[in-house]
Amino acid sequence: MPLTNLLVLQLGWSVDIAAHFEFIIIGGLIIFFLIVEPHGLAQLWNLLKQKLRIWPFPY
Repeated sequence: MPLTNLLVLQLGWSVDIAAHFEFIIIGGLIIFFLIVEPHGLAQLWNLLKQKLRIWPFPY
């Protein structure tokens, strides 16, 4: 809803256009995330844990 509020209050768009635009942005972000990181947040979490395990001594 903050994006809708921004579009309506700051840019003067109508509420229905702002709501549809918000859905378009969220859908685009989901598609982008699926293309860039197909294994999802679980893979990112595993990579972070692996890096932190060997962090002080990267051998």
